[in-house]
Amino acid sequence: MPTFDSGAYFLTTLIPISTTTIVEDGVPTSPVHALRKHLSLMPRGERSPFATNTTNHFARLVVIDDVDYNGREQPNTLLVAASPELPIDQKYKDMLNPVIAQRQDHLSCPFLFFSADFDSKTGSDAERDAYLRDLWTQSEGELRKVFKYCLGFEARVRDAASFAKYVADCQIETTMPFHDYWAHGVPADKLPSVALKTVGLAGLGIFAVAAALVYFWLLPHFLHGFIGALLAIVAGVAAAGLAIYLYILDFGKKPFPAAPDSTLPDVLKALYLRRELTRFAIDNQVDAAGTDPASAQRLYDAFKAFIDANKPGDVEGPTQKPGAIGI
Repeated sequence: MPTFDSGAYFLTTLIPISTTTIVEDGVPTSPVHALRKHLSLMPRGERSPFATNTTNHFARLVVIDDVDYNGREQPNTLLVAASPELPIDQKYKDMLNPVIAQRQDHLSCPFLFFSADFDSKTGSDAERDAYLRDLWTQSEGELRKVFKYCLGFEARVRDAASFAKYVADCQIETTMPFHDYWAHGVPADKLPSVALKTVGLAGLGIFAVAAALVYFWLLPHFLHGFIGALLAIVAGVAAAGLAIYLYILDFGKKPFPAAPDSTLPDVLKALYLRRELTRFAIDNQVDAAGTDPASAQRLYDAFKAFIDANKPGDVEGPTQKPGAIGI
């Protein structure tokens, strides 16, 4: 289930950008040029509009002008050489002719690619809409500066709910999500289970009925033995194959469970503790290398002060701010 996995929702959208000339700062320009300019000046780090959201792990905004051309599709060389003599329609001969340009795919307009990975419990549309509404409520001004260049935005978006609807209408299937919080793989007892017996029994029942109908009503009596046995074998193999096929499809749709301590607040706390502990280790190297009781006591007191100040068990306590960059 590529849109939802391991406790995270992977939102992917393609939003068409207007191609009507606009005037900005008194100068006529194209919306895609103005949008690209604004994105280059957009605040980053702790000042990013996405840093105000405490569920957002990653967010990306990219302008896609057109799709890449990967070159000609290369047909079989022998077929190309023989094509003038082949009894086929001229349009197929033209497709094989290497001096005639092949058809290319192009986008009808530029698109704004917007994707976001955020914490989610069920991966439902309601959670997606709630995330988008929160994003609008927290950063409406900055989001307006970005999305106002997109088709239909000014006419459709009036509040948080209409913004969520507008973005959701442009959602496309996420085919390659990235989530690395199961650092050592998902434990076997955490893997999702699928009712294989139910699928297999349903398949067996259908094929058994079909085989019985053919065996008793359609065949002469003398063929019942051989054909019946053959049908039984074929039905069994087909049912087993169908059950396995459906099982694999069903299993692939099951999302992995959320990894422990993988929400954004947990991740920010871990990054904060790693940085502070690194500084602690550097500052206390002398006492750590000492062999006298006084050094040991100072190291003990310093570590106790570190624990009291940083509160490792309190996710809401001293922590790294969303959007902060650095180690």
